[in-house]
Amino acid sequence: MKTLLYISLLTCLGFRFADKDCGLGNGKYKVVYDEQFSDSPKFEFVVKGKTLTQINSSQKEVYLIKKLSEKSFQLIPTQKRADTLTELQKALISHGQPYYELKNCKKDTVEFIMRVNLHVISHSGKFVKIE
Repeated sequence: MKTLLYISLLTCLGFRFADKDCGLGNGKYKVVYDEQFSDSPKFEFVVKGKTLTQINSSQKEVYLIKKLSEKSFQLIPTQKRADTLTELQKALISHGQPYYELKNCKKDTVEFIMRVNLHVISHSGKFVKIE
């Protein structure tokens, strides 16, 4: 009976800590959106330390990665943007600062949800490491 209890405990702890290192390591990634967000603009980015650089937009945008918790982070622009946001983007930002919540990490793929606040999802999909 004790053996069964120990095995159950170890299994539960193993699942609890399995995704502990869930995050974006250094490298080049592409974003693959879930089906309901497939119309969103596709992009690639490079992570180097605590910076993320969007590389396939008209101009390279650089962000600082601000870690919020073990599985969430926020991107802080290093430069002030011109007011090129759409009305929807302005409305979403007015409800809170967008942040990424990491859900599932498997080798070179990280599932994410981009939230504006605890209740509003802006996007979801996967970050896929390509280099």
